[in-house]
Amino acid sequence: MVTKESKKRTSTEKRRGQILKAAREIFTQKGYAAATVPEIAKGAGVAAGTIYLYYPSKRELFVAVVKDLIITTPLLNLIDKIPQGDIDTVFRNILKDRLDLIKNPVFSRMPSLMGEVLRDPELKDLWLKEFLQPFLGRIETGYRMMSATGKFRRLEPSVAVRVVGGMIIGFLMLRVMEGNTSPLNKIEQEKIADDIVNLLLHGLLKKQEDVK
Repeated sequence: MVTKESKKRTSTEKRRGQILKAAREIFTQKGYAAATVPEIAKGAGVAAGTIYLYYPSKRELFVAVVKDLIITTPLLNLIDKIPQGDIDTVFRNILKDRLDLIKNPVFSRMPSLMGEVLRDPELKDLWLKEFLQPFLGRIETGYRMMSATGKFRRLEPSVAVRVVGGMIIGFLMLRVMEGNTSPLNKIEQEKIADDIVNLLLHGLLKKQEDVK
């Protein structure tokens, strides 16, 4: 039975989705600084005051847009599988998920949007608090679990997670910036994911047993 409360919740989530969709379009078209709440409201078909009921400021709306775009449910499900699944397979699936994600045209604007985050101290602080730190903390928890089982080396989780994460993010950003000029366009995505996983988990150096 559909209750008034469930109808209200559905309506609220629908409205939130409309706002996020409109904000994503405006932010990627104009950048964070040039975008305004009134034009986002117009795109969402709501009053500007309605947006502030969901997001107290443009900064919080921007962070919510990026979180919605990057931290997807499939990604979180894959991360949660790291302690239980085959490490190579889970990492490969995570890489394929991210490679699929950056095909979205929105990501062509991501480097410039991140530049705006760095130039706005308040936005940067909010970004760290609401987005980056909780996400890294979740991955660090997984790393500790894997270290405890002996599957990962006992390195400092905060270091290991940032080194590996930085490599992946850097690769994805470079992939976006190169666009159609990238030599990776000639390589199957499955092969790219395989090579990244091999580098991350097994390193560049050839093992002694591989030397003939």
